[in-house]
Amino acid sequence: MDGFQNGGLLTTVEAMDFLVELLYKGRSLQRKRWEKRERNAEIYRRYLAGEDSVALAQVYGVSDRRIRNIIAHERKRAIG
Repeated sequence: MDGFQNGGLLTTVEAMDFLVELLYKGRSLQRKRWEKRERNAEIYRRYLAGEDSVALAQVYGVSDRRIRNIIAHERKRAIG
């Protein structure tokens, strides 16, 4: 298998990078991060405009808890 020629174990970071590379083959990790930042900023804007977290969760296909975590994170970013 590619990535395992040396016979040594991968570090946790190396293993995670390898898995992400497999999952998002053909898409750069930087692009994926940028897309999530844009999505999260949009979720926060929509929340500030009055949309409910449950409705946003349905629109974006994630849990209400995840939406509330995104809102909290974006609020912290906006403050400081």
